[in-house]
Amino acid sequence: MAERLSPNGKPYRATPTGLLRLASPEKEALFATAFTGQPDREGGCFARFGWRVTGTHLAITLAAIDTPLPGDIEGGGAEIKITANALRRAALAASDHPLAVGFIHAHPASVAPKPSALDDEMDRYMAGYFADLVPGRPFVSLIVAKIGNDTAISGRIFYDDAWHEIGRVAAERDPTVMAWPQGEPPPEPPIPPERVARLTSAFGREAYQRLQRSTVALIGAGGTGSAAIPILARAGVGRLIIIDSDHASESNLERLHGSTPADVANRVPKVTIAKRSVAEYAPGTVVEAINGRLPQPEVLDAVLQADVLMGCTDQHSSRMAVADIATRYLIPAVDCGGLIEGRDGIVTGQLVQIVRFLAADPCPRCRGMISATRVMQEMLPVVERLAPADQAALAAARGERPDPILTAVPQIDTVGYITTTAGTLAAGFVIGWLTGRFSPTFERLQLDLVSDCLGAVDRPQRARPGCSCTTTRGYADQAADAAPFQPPAHWPAPVRP
Repeated sequence: MAERLSPNGKPYRATPTGLLRLASPEKEALFATAFTGQPDREGGCFARFGWRVTGTHLAITLAAIDTPLPGDIEGGGAEIKITANALRRAALAASDHPLAVGFIHAHPASVAPKPSALDDEMDRYMAGYFADLVPGRPFVSLIVAKIGNDTAISGRIFYDDAWHEIGRVAAERDPTVMAWPQGEPPPEPPIPPERVARLTSAFGREAYQRLQRSTVALIGAGGTGSAAIPILARAGVGRLIIIDSDHASESNLERLHGSTPADVANRVPKVTIAKRSVAEYAPGTVVEAINGRLPQPEVLDAVLQADVLMGCTDQHSSRMAVADIATRYLIPAVDCGGLIEGRDGIVTGQLVQIVRFLAADPCPRCRGMISATRVMQEMLPVVERLAPADQAALAAARGERPDPILTAVPQIDTVGYITTTAGTLAAGFVIGWLTGRFSPTFERLQLDLVSDCLGAVDRPQRARPGCSCTTTRGYADQAADAAPFQPPAHWPAPVRP
């Protein structure tokens, strides 16, 4: 058998470092287009992808499907052929956008997505063709197939004169979409241990197995984050990426799960406390702890490995960064928080908010959740920030609502049972996504724990016309100019304790 060659004439040696991310509505458009026709026939289409090179992976994000015209794809039996007209249109379109070009084709039902010799030759030709046409961009080749109840995807990316095999696929809220590297099925999942017997009894063995191969990134390891972490780890989530830039303080002890007075005395980072705690009660969960902030590049690179992102801070800037990642890098996100309303110790409201940020959801600015004044203040060194009352006055002077999150009623400091309620509820919804067993129907849930029926309301909202969140879905680094802000120079470099 002849040796497989790359477009550069070198032997084909792919590294399993490709990460493919898919989200709605492009995910559904991909499958509807690729699987058009009879189950025993092949189909295909061109597509466009954003990308980011991290320290360990080449992450690609599906941004658009180019629906084929009649006659673009010939054959359709065991093999297909891309016509010259279809290839020419893809080339002309590439000159008008900054994205990577790729071709996706579907195998007949129950046929593994294993590339054939013809696929190898087609990939070699198109990778070289687009490398000459739009140098510096990846070329993406994917094969999709229906295998039982799952959707199997194999593929490879030609970039920087080398092939990257798709080693992992992360599809928004859809654990049935799985990577089959080089067309081979993934390894057999583990047998659930007895400690998760109640979870498997409720959701089934497959739910635990899906949790085992999942990664969740948490932005914030304080009151809400430290409450969510044990829920996820004890349920069996295989890997947690925990991000926070703060250390334990005296006032944290009332709500920071796992903390001790000794942590305060030693100024132990919150991420270290979280990692230590998980090792005690869920030693099988891998924890990557980073003392840093979004969107610092090193932190972003780590977060991009996650299946779901949780926002667990009260920072407006952090909330903007989380939603931006959901839009541009296609990581579904849940943002959670809580507050207490009242005056002089008299409580009038105990509020919990959980917000869904999917790739196609409106951003926090569209939803009126962000104060530009507060974001500006959060970017300053602590000693240069105005007092809260002065910040509110400045916001009002600029025509902003002083507190656009939930209410303008005076707030009392949040206490542990509120942050714990928010964190545990949000973690439960994340488990629903990861297992595929349930999906919250709300977009922006608000609860008042002292109101009748918890005062539960959902606040569906629309994106503002022209907002970048409507035009950069899946664009990854190729829409870097749409990022809400850049990390200030005075932020310390991220550290892995």
